[in-house]
Amino acid sequence: MITLLPDECLLEIFNNFRTNYRVLFSCLLVSRHWCRIIIPILWSEPTKYVDDLRLIRIYLSALNAEEQALLIPYKISLPTYQKTLFEYSSFTTYVELYFADRNKDGIKNWLFKEGNEDYSFIYFCRNHDNYNYYDDYSYLKYYDIKEFNEQVNVIKYSLIEMFLRTSKKIKHLSIYEPIYDNILFERLLKNDTIISLKFRIKNFETTKLLSEILHKNITLNSLDISGNQLGSDGAEAIAEALRKNTVLTTLHIGDNQTSSKEIIALAKALCVNTALISLSIRFNQLNAEARRALMDALYINTTLTSLEFDGNKLNSKKFKTFVNGVRKDNRLVSLTY
Repeated sequence: MITLLPDECLLEIFNNFRTNYRVLFSCLLVSRHWCRIIIPILWSEPTKYVDDLRLIRIYLSALNAEEQALLIPYKISLPTYQKTLFEYSSFTTYVELYFADRNKDGIKNWLFKEGNEDYSFIYFCRNHDNYNYYDDYSYLKYYDIKEFNEQVNVIKYSLIEMFLRTSKKIKHLSIYEPIYDNILFERLLKNDTIISLKFRIKNFETTKLLSEILHKNITLNSLDISGNQLGSDGAEAIAEALRKNTVLTTLHIGDNQTSSKEIIALAKALCVNTALISLSIRFNQLNAEARRALMDALYINTTLTSLEFDGNKLNSKKFKTFVNGVRKDNRLVSLTY
């Protein structure tokens, strides 16, 4: 009788098992119809959970000539893989290629075992029964080698470009390394599906890209650029974009060593921005002028309801003054300090 259920019901049932791969793999073998429903679920967030190098193989096989060209200067070997039954990357909704929470990295695993031009290690592994497809930290002895890490990063760039090209469903993108590649810049600017973005800012060019995204993008509602050093020019560029942006609702700029001048620029943007409802400016350093500008902005702003402000190294008297000031605004329902 379950085969008579409409697709919407089947999708809801299978979604409840989205992290239980064993169950989903068993179910997709039941019928072609079930397979077509389950495959998009299985492959929607693979980089979030998996460090199996076979997964990396499949995604590398999806690189086009332009994306493969990035790897040539780094002497990365890309064997010809068998064509897959599905275009798995087209189902991707979540991309995060840095496994910080698990201290594992499928790309490093693949590069060490199969991606280098030194085939002696590969042949040894393939001729033994104990070939380990999963991340076993065997690459750790290369962890501090600059060339190895550069190879890893360029593979990540290529894969991200491929995801942006092939998937029309990406909603969340996290890039933990600075962006330098022009192709990636262009695809980010053209993307109209991402609603949550996190990336590193290393130079003013990257900041200008972000500013342009905030000016043009009509879908992005959450932005995390914490842990960067924006600089006064970068902060001003982002503040200018926030003055005109009408869709971004959540902004994280904590731990940026943001100066008071940069916070003042942000405060001025808050005075006219009508979209932001959540702001995190944790672990920055503010002087009296910056605190006053921020308090004035909070009094004027009518939409902000959540503010994270802890770790800003204020003495007790100044901190109490600020907290009392923002609490007078009854629209600010959440305050972390």
